[in-house]
Amino acid sequence: MADIYSYDKKADEQLMIKTDSGKRRKEIFIEDLREGDTVNEAFSVKMKSAPRSYRKGTWFGFTVVDKTGEIPVRFWGGENKDRVKRLYESFSVGDVIKIRSGNVEIYNDKMQISINEKAGGLRRCNPDEYVTSDYLPALEEKEISTLYTQLKTYMDQITNEELQHLLQQFFQDDEFVQAFTHMPSAMTHHHNYIGGNLQHTLGVVRLCDNICKMYPNLNKDLVIAGAVLHDVGKLREYKTSTSIEKTGIGNFIGHIVIGDRWIREKIEHIRAEGYEFNRNLEMYLCHMILSHHGRYEFGSPRLPKLAEAVVLFQADLMDSQVKNFLQNVEEKKDDVDENWVFMYDKDINAKKPVYMDIKEKVNTSVEDLL
Repeated sequence: MADIYSYDKKADEQLMIKTDSGKRRKEIFIEDLREGDTVNEAFSVKMKSAPRSYRKGTWFGFTVVDKTGEIPVRFWGGENKDRVKRLYESFSVGDVIKIRSGNVEIYNDKMQISINEKAGGLRRCNPDEYVTSDYLPALEEKEISTLYTQLKTYMDQITNEELQHLLQQFFQDDEFVQAFTHMPSAMTHHHNYIGGNLQHTLGVVRLCDNICKMYPNLNKDLVIAGAVLHDVGKLREYKTSTSIEKTGIGNFIGHIVIGDRWIREKIEHIRAEGYEFNRNLEMYLCHMILSHHGRYEFGSPRLPKLAEAVVLFQADLMDSQVKNFLQNVEEKKDDVDENWVFMYDKDINAKKPVYMDIKEKVNTSVEDLL
């Protein structure tokens, strides 16, 4: 092992841990970590924060992920600021890094990995050292296929020929279908895994379909087409490797406007081929895409001004919020022994109590809960 106190190599060289030979599957996942564990394992970097000073030297933080979850990491360096800075700059978001002799600790009621420069280290791994599927959670291919088959059933029910033609412009492209069915719906928050956006889209379509049955005066074809395409821009907003990251256009433009532009491009292509596409129908559909986040503070360029747009907004909000809640409960339930746990709620900017085990406690008397 290199002497970490006499580092005199070039600034762009890796340090501390020798490179392994050949691809290796992970043996320890984040869900397996417990307080007091020593960590010698590889993880994907989700985000980084710049080096800063502390009492004994310089430290920096970053968050790592694998297919089972995420955990913050703190690297505690000594007084050599340049050396800590070179280490910080030796890896980027999306890289896989190998941690040596990290310690799992509890800080503010959450687990984190702490690496002390005197005892441990880290380095960036080469792509031929790891298996990508270890780092990004994903639905099983069989489930993805089933979800897509169900989505096609709803699309096939659309009777409007122009909307059918538009959907075909997207879904008759095999590369598009591959991307659409394997894209996550977010970096965090909800459906943040391979296949998540397909699952979310189908959830929104199902909700919209039921609302249309309750209110038969709605233009069901328009609602379902809007639901199918509402997040199509995410295919260009996100990119996946060992982590979920935003693209340049994703950061600058965002999936709502990307989706609007993409749909309009397809409609113009339809017209260029000599087919009709009603201008009002185009305006209604694109309005639904541009307003599907419902509020300006949610990043929506427009507010819903059609009943069909209101339906899409509410269905999208419900599916995303319910899934977010369930994912938070799932992440918390292994960390507590009690039925109640406190989780942060951004709407009230505070933690609120959440009951964890309603399925198991469904026969519990009210008196037992008091």
